[in-house]
Amino acid sequence: MRKPCLLFAGLLGVAATLPACGGGGPKSPPAETDDDFPMPLASGRSPTPPMGWNSWNKFACNITDMFVRQIAQAIVDSGMKDAGYQYVNIDDCWSLAARDASGNLQADPVHFPNGIAPVADFVHSLGLKLGLYGDRGTETCGHRAGSQGYEMQDAMTMASWGVDYLKYDNCPDPGPNPGPIIEPSYETMRMQLDAAEQVVGHNIVFSVCAWSFYEWANRLGQLQRTTTDIKNTWVPDPNSTDAGSIITSVKTNLPLAAYGGPNHWNDPDMLEVGNSDNGAGTVTDVEYQSHFALWAIAAAPLIAGNDLRNMSATTKAILTNKEIVAINQDAFGLQGVQVKQVGEQSVWAKPLNGNGERAVVLLNEAAEAAPVTFRFDEIGLRGGAATVRDLQAQMDEGTFTDSFTALVSSHGTVTVKVVGSEPPRPRGMAYLSDLTPIYAANGLGPVERDTTNGSSDPGDGKPITIRGTPFMKGLGLSAPSAIIYRLGQKCTSFSAQVGVDDSSTGGVGTVRFQVIVDGEVLFDSQNLDGTMPAMPVNVDLTGKRRLKLLVTNADDGSSLDRASWADAKVECDP
Repeated sequence: MRKPCLLFAGLLGVAATLPACGGGGPKSPPAETDDDFPMPLASGRSPTPPMGWNSWNKFACNITDMFVRQIAQAIVDSGMKDAGYQYVNIDDCWSLAARDASGNLQADPVHFPNGIAPVADFVHSLGLKLGLYGDRGTETCGHRAGSQGYEMQDAMTMASWGVDYLKYDNCPDPGPNPGPIIEPSYETMRMQLDAAEQVVGHNIVFSVCAWSFYEWANRLGQLQRTTTDIKNTWVPDPNSTDAGSIITSVKTNLPLAAYGGPNHWNDPDMLEVGNSDNGAGTVTDVEYQSHFALWAIAAAPLIAGNDLRNMSATTKAILTNKEIVAINQDAFGLQGVQVKQVGEQSVWAKPLNGNGERAVVLLNEAAEAAPVTFRFDEIGLRGGAATVRDLQAQMDEGTFTDSFTALVSSHGTVTVKVVGSEPPRPRGMAYLSDLTPIYAANGLGPVERDTTNGSSDPGDGKPITIRGTPFMKGLGLSAPSAIIYRLGQKCTSFSAQVGVDDSSTGGVGTVRFQVIVDGEVLFDSQNLDGTMPAMPVNVDLTGKRRLKLLVTNADDGSSLDRASWADAKVECDP
């Protein structure tokens, strides 16, 4: 007889007992030795998603020297610094519209009478870092001085003040399809920040806020906005033309998961958690908990925007939950993906930096509480036994066999850590389409096995064909896509034929294939379009632990190009 399991719904851990949802049953076989864990933390300006606070969402232009100091002190006093928050970011309106006689940026003397440098000194004295706002145009969105034509001067000025983080905005509105127009502005500022860093001796994180995702932003910034501005609503306001909301940002960010990672994090905008405290808005605490959990598993920057000097106990508990923060800051650096959706319930998962470890968020968008179930093989583990810990309730749930079910409140989440067994390593000659990856991100729907990627439903593809040549085996996808397999240091080679699939609107599209092994790019196709025949791939895997197959959209302005890793296979020890 199985023992009942205690399940938790929503923010406050409301308990509900469901029978026969775990416990006994056969145990999984012992996990194979995998000394790839823990993986080392990446180097660079932002090896994990930035954590901090920004003034805009709650306060807009109502900022002063004293106010910023109070917020910085509140980060320390509230326990947020101890939880990992470190950036104090001043958004728009800190400067004047006019520059001084030498062309330098000027802090608004009414709000910052002593300038920015003393504020930076105070922030640094608390063991925190200072962020500042700038803009690629001639003026900011708040009609203050922009950096166009002054990039070198402004980068050096801000670096000399002690600025550690630059959010670089996109005003004035560049109009439709602006990517090629605005790219040079962002590239120039990144180059000037690089130069300024050499002079002042400290790194400056570059936040590209271009209002939409561009591949070049992924290359230039340590974080890049993937969405329009977030709004303090759970779903879009039906009475407004502005589609911004918490859920909108989550779903806009999802298809870009393959691009996220150390030093180039996808940014679905800042947190709204706590901005309805004291009846100031309509978002509930349960929805804020879901907001935080979904940002955490997405490896999104955790940039709070509420009044840290006066936040409710619930808001503080959400923002300082170290166990949920830990899945965001995990050194593996993968963006969680939606692995399952049934109606208004969905399951989001990501591998963590430990053998057999996965983080999982169960989301219920429905108006009523509902049970949500996932199988362990749906999150990249073997079936069999696995332990589950509820990270919101901060308590162990026990050992479960093959699957886990939780009752999730309306608009709520349950966030868990699952520890089970990794999928078996490949043996002999193995086609990748016959193996279980530990991670698979795809621009539309699932990565398909032995067919093309059709649309969002599993199994809706066609036979793989590249320039008229059919392939019986392979992986079909919609770029951008990233797929990771464990090798166990027992494989010797990877081979495939790659190209734009003929199913991609008659072969139209441009993509770029990369094979990344233990963090090193060992194959790069450069840009391939639908006129090109399949390109052969052969990569040495001797002694390697992880095989990552990455396909991007080649920055051609299109998205969801259908591409295939045809005849993809590895040769391994028996």
